[in-house]
Amino acid sequence: MPTDLSGQPLDALKQWLAISTEREDALLLRLLESAWRMCLRFTAIDADDWATLPEPLRHGIIRFAAHHYRERDRPDGDHLPAAVAALWRPYRELRL
Repeated sequence: MPTDLSGQPLDALKQWLAISTEREDALLLRLLESAWRMCLRFTAIDADDWATLPEPLRHGIIRFAAHHYRERDRPDGDHLPAAVAALWRPYRELRL
């Protein structure tokens, strides 16, 4: 888990979702943490903080958290969107 997602990652997510208040910050941080874990699991990359991730992975995390925020009341909203998978796929380590 990264040490802190409350700075630039949270700001980027709030900008993506057009949220300007702090009222949703706790929920957004949980969504970012979930997206972070999913990215690391999908790619098998070992990263300690936000700055060490390549830009496509960071962008995918923001998009995945935004997807979860928008689809939070839908029962089928937990799938990995194709756009996010496309951003992460080049970094995926496959084992044969």
